[in-house]
Amino acid sequence: MIAIDSVDTLQDLLSDTETDDRRLVLGYLEAKHQLARAFEVFAAEKYADASKLAEVKGLLENAMRETFTTVPTKYLRVKGFGKPHEAILAYLVQRVRLDVSADELRMLTGDAVHTERRTRDLRDLGFRLEAREESGQQVYVLHDEIPNIVSGAALLVARNVRSDKSLTPEQRDALLLGAGLASSAADME
Repeated sequence: MIAIDSVDTLQDLLSDTETDDRRLVLGYLEAKHQLARAFEVFAAEKYADASKLAEVKGLLENAMRETFTTVPTKYLRVKGFGKPHEAILAYLVQRVRLDVSADELRMLTGDAVHTERRTRDLRDLGFRLEAREESGQQVYVLHDEIPNIVSGAALLVARNVRSDKSLTPEQRDALLLGAGLASSAADME
């Protein structure tokens, strides 16, 4: 396995007192890169189950259609949740009520920039997800694998209406008020 070979090479470089700094840094970067690739393959195989997210999306869209009958159907869709969300949710569902570090989730997705936002995005689907800092590190706890479909549907419909730039502020307000989602669009922002 390439990752193990890279780690072995790094270990040899660290043991060799003759190794120059640049070679040591390059060896470290190569080992880090190969380990990240190996973990991405592992995560893709183990946490590629899209069924939980697909199930939740289906429940939310049904709730949207049943609850918000006055809202045009183009706003009754779950948008913006892709493969990284699937992997994060699959991982967290296997660890309900357990602390999961942001570092674990970053390794899972292979993304050090957007992972924490994508994790917090799961709240918009109705999941009760706690985020806190513990010992200087961000930690997440999924409290239940069953989301609050009613609140998730309301939040997503309101977001979909607010994000439609073809609507005037008055049209947005009227749609939100008609759906019982807010007294004004400003209340939702």
